[in-house]
Amino acid sequence: MGTNVHSRRDSRTSMQDEEGLTAVIEFLSAFVLFLIVLTAFLSLAGLQMGSNLPQTDRIDEYSIQGLQILTGESGWFVPHDEFDVRDLANSTRDWHTFNASVLITGDLRPGLAGASGELDQVRVNGLNNITEDQFVRGLGLPDWASVNLTLTVVESSNSSRVGTQLFQDGANRRAGDFSATSSRLLLLGDEIVQVTLEVHDAGRTSSHLRVTEFMADPASGTEWVEVENPDGFAVNMSGWSLRRDSDNGVSSLIGDGALGGGDVMLCSGRPSLQPNLGADLVFDLGATGVLGRGAIDGLEFSQDGIKLTWTMPGSLYTVTVQHIQWDPSWDIDEDESYTWAGGDWSQAANWTVTIDGTPGSH
Repeated sequence: MGTNVHSRRDSRTSMQDEEGLTAVIEFLSAFVLFLIVLTAFLSLAGLQMGSNLPQTDRIDEYSIQGLQILTGESGWFVPHDEFDVRDLANSTRDWHTFNASVLITGDLRPGLAGASGELDQVRVNGLNNITEDQFVRGLGLPDWASVNLTLTVVESSNSSRVGTQLFQDGANRRAGDFSATSSRLLLLGDEIVQVTLEVHDAGRTSSHLRVTEFMADPASGTEWVEVENPDGFAVNMSGWSLRRDSDNGVSSLIGDGALGGGDVMLCSGRPSLQPNLGADLVFDLGATGVLGRGAIDGLEFSQDGIKLTWTMPGSLYTVTVQHIQWDPSWDIDEDESYTWAGGDWSQAANWTVTIDGTPGSH
């Protein structure tokens, strides 16, 4: 009799333990399911609301809106009059017909769209006459913003054209904390072009102007230095200087205006005597004594140097962009022109020597 009582008690205890264990398992399962649902909800909310970093959100918006303006509009240009007042009566949508030196004197809104919404080739070509500063302001971006712009052919009946970059330039973003990139595919003739605009906060650096040819010892006439802009964007010449090493260094600001992307300019001892095979700008550096004219020498043909520098506007911060130095081993002779062939600028082997040269040729 006693054995049966204990057996029934043990059975009831076992059933109670099993029921308790089941309840615990069900609770844990429900709790895990709740966590899964909560995680999914928070992830979805994050996708819908975006990042909670205000700077990231702003840069995303700048990139998207900037690309929409650039590819969705044809753009315009408003010149300024002699009092630096906007001359609205002479405003025009044909901004692409003006050279870089004219465009920097007014207000510009860059736009690449043609009449039917496709890319307009002449406006794409006009990008070379816009400085990066103008481009940033024209798209309504803040002053601290920097950009990279790339136009690449991604589809063409001519397979060799695929991958061709129609334009590429902008500031390097390696030092930046935030960046955002937007892209859009558009027709250009019978090709499809990808337009990619990156906006970041890495800041801007000097352009890559470089001396590509010079004549230091003309038999008659004038000394000259040819400078090329290999970049895509135009360069405002404000702050750019040319300096020669001799006579303890004689330096001069080059002049006003802007040099378009891919264009060349000439710095001359006397522009009125200067042969010019196509330079877009010609500056007089004879009056300041940097370059010689006629019987008056500036550069020393036996041993001297040319330094190209840029000073950041509104500051004393100066960068030496290029420094070419030669010595008697170069054996520079009368009427010899030296054209850079690549490599170290101060190695004579990296310069091609011709008589008279090709000043201003592209």
